[in-house]
Order: sequence, then C-alpha cells, then structure tokens
Amino acid sequence: MRHDNTGVDRRRHPNFKAEDFDVITERISLSSIGANCQLNKHISLMTNLKIVLVLPNDDQEKEFEHVECDGVVVGAEEVLSEENVDSVYNIAIYFNEIEESEKAKIANFFESH
Repeated sequence: MRHDNTGVDRRRHPNFKAEDFDVITERISLSSIGANCQLNKHISLMTNLKIVLVLPNDDQEKEFEHVECDGVVVGAEEVLSEENVDSVYNIAIYFNEIEESEKAKIANFFESH
C-alpha cells in the first residue's frame, strides 16, 4: 500500500510479478493429490503452478486426456550425477486446487494402465 501524501511503500511484503514459463517432463510419479517429476529448471519451494497433465488414453477417439489443476511446489532438490551435464531437479508438487472430475481422470488412467 502506498501512502497518498508521500508515495512511500508501506507494505511489509512487497509484491512481485510472477514469472511465466513452460516446463515439460516425461517422467512423472503421479497420484490424485500430487506428483513428483524431474525438471531441467529449478523451481523454488512454495511456488504456485498452473498444471496441465497430458495422459495417454486407450480410447481410440481420444488419444490423450488432459488434466488441469493448480499446484504448489513442496519439495525441490538438485540431482547430482556425472552423467548429467546440465542440472536436473526432483520436484514434488501438491495439487492444492483440483476438481473431482480431474481426479477422476487420473483414477481412470490408473485403472486402464
């Protein structure tokens, strides 16, 4: 909040603009409440994420099922390996906002695979 007369910012915690970026991973450990995955980008703890999962589908008419939800990063650690030239990070995500219909898509994926 800015004081009208002085222009001084009196907020305890300043606001910042969120960074927009896309991250793709092919290896994921998934449940209806969260996921673990490896990324080539570090994401800080407590970062809020918009998530779109693309799950293979056995239905011939619909090759993929899209699951959309919001999540928050609850774990992040760098994977150290002599094979990795670039840094790789294990990221744990908790789905803090996911509709029941989206959870059902994940459950159906598990049942069919």
